[in-house]
Amino acid sequence: MKQNIFRTRYVKKLKKDVLSGVIVRHYKSKEFVYDRKEVLSVQNIITPKGLLSSLDVKNDYKTAIAIYEAYSDLEPIQASDERLWSYLTHVDLYPYMIERWPEVYNGTTTNPTKYIFDHWFLSSSAQSNLLRHALSSLWWSVHLSVDEERTNKYELTEILFRQLDFPTRTLGTYKLGRHKEAVLGILEFIQENEDLFKSKFETKTRFVTKHLNVIGGVKPLSYFKRNYFKSELAKVLDSILAI
Repeated sequence: MKQNIFRTRYVKKLKKDVLSGVIVRHYKSKEFVYDRKEVLSVQNIITPKGLLSSLDVKNDYKTAIAIYEAYSDLEPIQASDERLWSYLTHVDLYPYMIERWPEVYNGTTTNPTKYIFDHWFLSSSAQSNLLRHALSSLWWSVHLSVDEERTNKYELTEILFRQLDFPTRTLGTYKLGRHKEAVLGILEFIQENEDLFKSKFETKTRFVTKHLNVIGGVKPLSYFKRNYFKSELAKVLDSILAI
């Protein structure tokens, strides 16, 4: 089967209806009720079989790899499409969503509108938002960290998922997060200096990404390979150690 996505106008309508409170109750159901006439089929994306059953609400790393492998043929432009991710959160992977992000479903959030927008929708196709969305962040995190040259191509991906905020809040905050070689350089640096990152991992990774982002303000980071980023981090090794 070809992969379905929502129409642009329908995504806008859903957002409007969430803001007005009209459909918030729909997120308290086991199945999201949507207008099947507002769906398009994408010719060159195939709906993966058995994806939902392979997702693990207690293991983002495992889930991210499952989503990436299911949609490994996505082009970056397709993986930036709000219509796709909105369809997946509301339809194909909705059971996963309400179990992984249950606060509207079980009524424990004090702000259901914000909670829904934070997890079910992309606010824009900017890389920072792609790395924060409940599903697109998982696909993009693997896409940016997978290394086909390694025996275990997900070896660096596992480092990225060591701490929940690393791919979302840390890398996702900076433009640096859109450059695969930069991400690979950071992850390899962490791997090669494992003892250095055994403590205060979050604080140190924030320092690392902020430092390289400052460099990116004066240099075109997209032109550099991973070794450049590793060498720049080696220059501030003492500063990282002092954190």
